[in-house]
Amino acid sequence: MTHSSLDWSMSPPVTRYSAGQQARRQGGLLLNVQVPPAPQSLPAEDMVAWLQQQIPEPHYGALLPPSAILKGAHDAAHWLGYWLNRLQRFAGLPVFEAPLYVSGGDSEHHGQLYLPTYPGSDQATLNLVKWLLTVLVYRADNQALQALMPPLAGVMQALRACAPGSANVGRFLYAAFEQRLPVISLGHHQFQVGIGATQVRLDSSFTGGTAVMAANLVRNKAATNEFLAQAGLPIPKQAILRADSPLDNLIERLGTPVVCKPMDRDGGQGVHLFIQDHSTLQKAIAACLTLSDDALVQQQVTGRDYRLTVYNGECIWAIERVPAQVVGDGVHSVEALIKQENAKPNRAGSGHSPLKPVPDAQQAQALLQEQGLTASAIPAAGQVVLLSQLPNVAAGGQPLPVFEQLHPDNAELAALVARLCGLDMAGIDLIMPDITRSWHEVGAWIIEVNAQPDIGQTTAAHLYGELLQRMLPEEQVLIKRVDTNTQKNWGKGDRVSTGGRLWHGTAWSDCPESLAQRVAWARQCLLDRACMAIWLDEEGWEWFRQAATDLAIQ
Repeated sequence: MTHSSLDWSMSPPVTRYSAGQQARRQGGLLLNVQVPPAPQSLPAEDMVAWLQQQIPEPHYGALLPPSAILKGAHDAAHWLGYWLNRLQRFAGLPVFEAPLYVSGGDSEHHGQLYLPTYPGSDQATLNLVKWLLTVLVYRADNQALQALMPPLAGVMQALRACAPGSANVGRFLYAAFEQRLPVISLGHHQFQVGIGATQVRLDSSFTGGTAVMAANLVRNKAATNEFLAQAGLPIPKQAILRADSPLDNLIERLGTPVVCKPMDRDGGQGVHLFIQDHSTLQKAIAACLTLSDDALVQQQVTGRDYRLTVYNGECIWAIERVPAQVVGDGVHSVEALIKQENAKPNRAGSGHSPLKPVPDAQQAQALLQEQGLTASAIPAAGQVVLLSQLPNVAAGGQPLPVFEQLHPDNAELAALVARLCGLDMAGIDLIMPDITRSWHEVGAWIIEVNAQPDIGQTTAAHLYGELLQRMLPEEQVLIKRVDTNTQKNWGKGDRVSTGGRLWHGTAWSDCPESLAQRVAWARQCLLDRACMAIWLDEEGWEWFRQAATDLAIQ
């Protein structure tokens, strides 16, 4: 590698900054840097081309691309920030604010770099910064570029380990970011949006109002089915099995075919479909019992697969889940069509990409044989080639919005299921011939109830912001200015910081000397559902801003 004339260096210490500093909306890392300005084309063009190909743009929240010519510190900082943000988002980290470079007062060659991070990802983000700086300051030949790949793989793995497991988290946080709603991290990928008495807490699509008993009920698929069957709702016949459970003509009693699934897994994990004989059933049960203590065997019902999303007793969205497939063009083989489909950016399979890769020809071999096809066969133009029987997005399925065509009876069926189970948010899976016709007319089967559904980043991204608006009351708890001359009869719902004293709702105390203790008191006020109003002097406002993002003072 040859060193470039654009020489970045980092000076210790690397410190954390809170939201509110330098008008930053997300907290992160503050780096001291030295950057001699020098015109420079994009670093390591081969590496940049590789990054462009391998790391797709975020599928929400556009980034401003960097300049093709780096003319000094600010351009280089933009390049660094752009790729840092793009790689963070690709790893699934909800980071929406662009990094900021601030020149030092005494020299334009020295400055500070504000790098927003997701809670818990500081070290992994700093390692990514170091890797990007290596790319930025070196001209590299192909051999050197190859040497940079393994370190990046390790950095990305560490970033993904810090990311929330559900795409709902990032979508809700982005909706709050767009609406400038206050956000407080509660740890473990849980967040509070809003403050005091006007708040909602979110763990993916669990809310602070999700009943624990309801969530525990639907986590047990067999118990849920029995519960709903007793209420007269359409549930397939079922049986619960353990390793030593006798089959005793089970298939004959349920009717063929049957489906076997782990009792407490979601997303199509471990599901075995269209089982026709006891030998295949035994193998399926054994596989399910490696994932769960119990296996659920159900009558296999047929029809189109729908997911209806319910909030507060009302159906708010519906999709049809279409199994993984490709469509022939009369030119390309099945294998080539699969490669074309999986090359699409939205099927990247990483960082909560909207869709997941479809199965390759080897994984789909048995299903291809049933359709009279092989990997090298060339399907006719328009011929649909099924690659999986599972409709789940995790298995490469494609969700299609059908809410506008949803029959009111079917919407009410889903809403009724959620209400009976006691869930504020739910995903109700139905199998039926046609969602546009009433289930009373054409029949339907309730297949599953999900207490923590994926709301739908592919078809229903608009719902995240709308749901936040529905969850939060119109009248918000306000933060207001106060001074030592303000005279007021403070009540239990008030929290006040003025003149070095704090009002806790019932009594005054002296303001703590420690900044950490002051910030802790601010956080306590923001989290407390009994808090109806917050009154702050200038000093109090400074440390309140460190406790949450996007706070506003009246």
